[in-house]
Amino acid sequence: MEMMDTGGTSTLSRIFVPAMDCPDEEKEIRAALGRLGGIEGMTFHLFSRQVEVRHRGELDAILAALKSIGMEGHPVDESLRKADIPEAPKASLAVFYGSAALFLSGAVLALLFPDSPWGGRLFLAAVLAGGARIALRGAREIRNRSLGMNALMTISITGATVMGEWAEAGGVVTLFALANYLEARSLDRARKATADLFAFSPETAVLREGGVDGRERTVAAEEVRAGDMLIIRPGERVPVDAVVYKGASDVNEAMLTGESIPVAKREGDPLYAGTVNGRSLLLASATRPLSESTYAAILRRIEEAQAQKAPIQAFMDRFASVYTPSVLAAAALVASVPPLLGYGGISAWAYRAIVLLVIACPCAIVLAAPVATVAALTRATREGILVKGAHHLEALANVRAVAFDKTGTLTRGKLKVTRVRAAEGTREEEVVRLAGAVEAGSAHPAAEAVRHEARRRGVALAARGTLAHTLEVFEGRGVSAEVEGRRVFVGNRRLFEEIGAAPSSLERLLPDEKGKAASRVVSLVGTSGFVAGVLEMEDELREEAPGAIRSLRALGVDHLVMLTGDRPDIARATGAAAGITEVFHDLLPGDKLEKVRELVAAYGTVAMVGDGVNDAPALALSSVGIAMGAAGSPAAIETADVALVTEDLRKLPAAVVLGRRMVALIRQNVAASLAIKAGFLAMAVAGYATLWMAVAADMGTTLLVIGNGLRLLRSPAPRG
Repeated sequence: MEMMDTGGTSTLSRIFVPAMDCPDEEKEIRAALGRLGGIEGMTFHLFSRQVEVRHRGELDAILAALKSIGMEGHPVDESLRKADIPEAPKASLAVFYGSAALFLSGAVLALLFPDSPWGGRLFLAAVLAGGARIALRGAREIRNRSLGMNALMTISITGATVMGEWAEAGGVVTLFALANYLEARSLDRARKATADLFAFSPETAVLREGGVDGRERTVAAEEVRAGDMLIIRPGERVPVDAVVYKGASDVNEAMLTGESIPVAKREGDPLYAGTVNGRSLLLASATRPLSESTYAAILRRIEEAQAQKAPIQAFMDRFASVYTPSVLAAAALVASVPPLLGYGGISAWAYRAIVLLVIACPCAIVLAAPVATVAALTRATREGILVKGAHHLEALANVRAVAFDKTGTLTRGKLKVTRVRAAEGTREEEVVRLAGAVEAGSAHPAAEAVRHEARRRGVALAARGTLAHTLEVFEGRGVSAEVEGRRVFVGNRRLFEEIGAAPSSLERLLPDEKGKAASRVVSLVGTSGFVAGVLEMEDELREEAPGAIRSLRALGVDHLVMLTGDRPDIARATGAAAGITEVFHDLLPGDKLEKVRELVAAYGTVAMVGDGVNDAPALALSSVGIAMGAAGSPAAIETADVALVTEDLRKLPAAVVLGRRMVALIRQNVAASLAIKAGFLAMAVAGYATLWMAVAADMGTTLLVIGNGLRLLRSPAPRG
């Protein structure tokens, strides 16, 4: 085999290999490329029939090595979404038709003319027609020391043919070709389910150049840059992540979030690449190129997740690597030891050994885990749950404790005006209007809440029209500005005491604050001589948070804690509202790390739920780091173990359920394949199993584990 020049820099090449159907081909490719110099690493994407090779030197040597083992390789420049996901190979079907025609013809002749030699000759022709392809692949497996299904079948068919069992050998070859085709069709269902996730890739974008009234130009989506003005017509896909500049519409974000209800969009709202505009035209300003979009980050996450293996899958691969040589050794012992000890003729025991080899093909065992994991990862992505790898989904299945951040996780992370109290003779709208005018130029979180309330009540325009200027900030107390010739103050009680507000008016508007919700923020509005009213604001608890907490407890995840840097009264009030009794407050980032470390030591598998940025150290230390609301944060999608695209905590118990179902199906597949094979192995050694039964048992088991794993794709979405 040609050796590769190992000089030069390291290069990552992606190669599409149409013949790579199952783990046997992966082993064969790994063995062939492993003998080349300069190969630094290989990552296999079995379900897209691609392999990523990090190498030094020319790509031609790698392609030549693939060709030498009968696997044509085609370099691809794009990721999985641009790769061809072909139909099940027609070669197996053609082989089945050819060998079946010869086999059935031989069977008819043998039945009608039992003394004619042509029946046996047609059986032999069926063996040659159907077995040639198997023999070539089996010979390559033996040469590459990567024993798999084809090597075992080659030995079995050759043995049966040499022994004169042409009818059975022809039947085995025919059934094997049919089973290969059915298996490929079943695997294609999983491939197509994954490929559907990549069908939303935007191809073109319409730019408006020269301002709002400029000319239009259509370009490839990859050419759009941040700041470009986009025209998005009804029914068109959003080409890149953007912000609405002008217009209002509803946008279908189902491909991103799993939610079918369109989301209303207006000026200033974010748009995501791949989503579909609804009924109205939008002008939008691009915020990042397609390669850095949320959609692109999701595609990368899917590819990375499918390339990684869950612990149970890695164990099954190691088991299969020992299992196949052990089966060959056992078959050799079955064929030789009993005759040597005088327990029958060599031909009878050789036949039993051949049956044993057919039954023992490892394909069902090797496929027991990957089909279920890919189906689970695909299902999770459809539901807006992005998992970095199957091992994280398996960890979620075993989670025993969950730590929640407060702000932005259990709560929305934004203040909202929940109550307006006006002084006698003053309308609530006037209190909001004055506060909105003062806060018009402030960047404080409370200011945004006030402006939002002004817009909601229809007094925002009045606020903009007033003369809000000479803004003055009182650190830690509030702000003031001149509005319509008066200096209006918005702030806390301390500020109004400093400016000489009457204590009685403050008492009337702020009665018994100790009895109120500890999590609220109170802002007084007025002048030095008159307090117009009070605005109460709270960081709202997410409405789905209590239900998500109850669902986790119902799943047996009883140890739920909240970690926050807020003061004790706010932390306890939020925890009580969410249904979390164990609350840790006044925590610095280092304190959160220590608490997570304690939880891991006490409970083993611990999930941490946060915003993916501020909580990054704690997320990294936990067994499973879960980032909330990742749709607008490609960085969170890239770094978190699990990213919830929408800010919906109900996705968390749904992910736990999905992880448990994946693990349960893998265990079912492993148990079923081992039990069926063990039973038929015993029958083979005892002489009760035939080659026909062996093929039916082996291929039937393979189709069984594939079908069982694919149940995750068609079952109802798990809900918390």
